[in-house]
Amino acid sequence: MDWFRRRKKAWDAELYSSLLAYYCELMERELGQRCRVVAWFEEARLRENGDVDQRFCVTIVAECDRLDFVTFHDRVNWDWPEKHRDRVKVEVRTPEKNGIGGTRLDTTHRWIRKGQIKAFIHLDRPISRGEEFTFVIDMFWPQKCLPFARGAGPDSFLVSFGEIAHTVECRVVLPKRWAANFEHLGLEPGQDDYVVTGFVNREGHLVASLTVRNLPGYRKVGLKLDMPSLPA
Repeated sequence: MDWFRRRKKAWDAELYSSLLAYYCELMERELGQRCRVVAWFEEARLRENGDVDQRFCVTIVAECDRLDFVTFHDRVNWDWPEKHRDRVKVEVRTPEKNGIGGTRLDTTHRWIRKGQIKAFIHLDRPISRGEEFTFVIDMFWPQKCLPFARGAGPDSFLVSFGEIAHTVECRVVLPKRWAANFEHLGLEPGQDDYVVTGFVNREGHLVASLTVRNLPGYRKVGLKLDMPSLPA
């Protein structure tokens, strides 16, 4: 009976999340819950076992008369086991400065398909057209980069937006003493305004970094990483 009660609780929670996602998506279509990304900072910290801790700091501006929620997508790049879904964690807070802010926002999510999640960030109050809002997303993905961590193949971290994004910065932090090759994806030298760098931080972790200015809408860009080839 304990097993049944636990499963029923999980089923009820999944039904609630699915229904809420359905009505949020209905609002998106009917009422036009539109916003534009002004600034996007993303840092992915890889663990040796392939788990990934991600942090996103995002500033958006409302492009509708009333914006009640913001949607956010993320995914894995391999045949990720669905048994890990319940271990994926998403927490969203307002930014904290001098002890002010840092409070949590309500979030719900649904799985669009295997290994791809859509999260809904529910604002404490609606914001009006032209108003900016900043939030911080902390996300944990178990075994998101497991094949890469095992040296089985490359992995990539990509972003895409529906409108021009003024500033986009993506960083991937490797475990201490790990080495990797990396390059940008989706950008054209001489046409796009971007910088790719790599450095070792104060804790001894290799950091791959990509900064893009005025990224056009519907362009997938990001970083591709791979393990160095073995000596002959």
